[in-house]
Amino acid sequence: MEKMKAVVKYADAPGATELREVPVPEIGETDVLVEVAYAGICGTDPHLHKNTSAFKFVRPFILGHEFAGTIVNVGAKVKGFSDGNRVTSETHAEYCRKCTLCKQNNYPLCRDRKGYGFHVDGAFTKYVKVPERILHRIPDNVSLKAASITEPFCVAYKAFVSNSKVNPGDIVVIIGPGSIGILCARLAQLSGACEVVVIGTEGDDRRLELAKIFGATIIMNSSKEDPLKRIMSLGDGYGADLVLDLAGSSSTLKLSMDAVRPAGQITKIGWGRQPVGFSLDPIIAKSVTLRGHFSHTWDVWEKCLTLMGKEMVDLEKLITHELGIDQWEKGFELSESKEAVKVVLKPI
Repeated sequence: MEKMKAVVKYADAPGATELREVPVPEIGETDVLVEVAYAGICGTDPHLHKNTSAFKFVRPFILGHEFAGTIVNVGAKVKGFSDGNRVTSETHAEYCRKCTLCKQNNYPLCRDRKGYGFHVDGAFTKYVKVPERILHRIPDNVSLKAASITEPFCVAYKAFVSNSKVNPGDIVVIIGPGSIGILCARLAQLSGACEVVVIGTEGDDRRLELAKIFGATIIMNSSKEDPLKRIMSLGDGYGADLVLDLAGSSSTLKLSMDAVRPAGQITKIGWGRQPVGFSLDPIIAKSVTLRGHFSHTWDVWEKCLTLMGKEMVDLEKLITHELGIDQWEKGFELSESKEAVKVVLKPI
């Protein structure tokens, strides 16, 4: 049986991750085998490695859920794809397709959903088995490297375009200048926001400068200045029409509640495992919409790839480091230290 190198989380313990030899996956009738060109490191990957995420470990699995590559084999019933196609894939490796949520195009919320790099073997390896239904063709003028981080762009698009209300002339505040936050800045610019404020903290200076390239009109380091005072000085002084919280902590939710204008919206994308520790009643007093956001859907992937193909969003500008998968630990360190904006890994 052919083997391949893979980054495997092998036990329910902090640091229980290593490079192993594993079998090349066997595909079914409706699957394809994708040879991975690049796989992006997500902020959740180091948390999985350290056992600091909310994920419940069940069995050993290969990490990695952001990837792009080339099809090298197709199942007997696959009709829309063939060997040699350049593709990227959604993260929803399995879902039931029968429940109410699946039928309403809310399949990321299906109770039976299993994601790459969590419940199903992921992409920090050479080959991945992918169902045809979640495959997407990459435009000819988009590199495999750029396409490998389509997933965070889709998260940003779904959160900003599908789940938030934005009008031309609005003030948009983005808390957290990671790749998704930076891409939200670009979407805010495309949507006609008059002010796009991106807030970071200590160590985020490089990311904040990149946010300016992607459309931020104002960048702030909250460790050096009071962001609320600056936000309330904008426009009519009532605050932001939309606040996107990508950091997820108690303090950033509090800032969101203070910074949003009456009848505005907060979209919470970042996860925070600790209780908030304060009253949410100001949301009532301001009549604010608080919206949670998770994941993406097939239609969003097609929209994002179209924007990439039209050169309206350049994901390759976000990639600051490229490493072999045998350097996955260094990649995790670069991501967590904020030295990197986005790291991609290559199979070996």
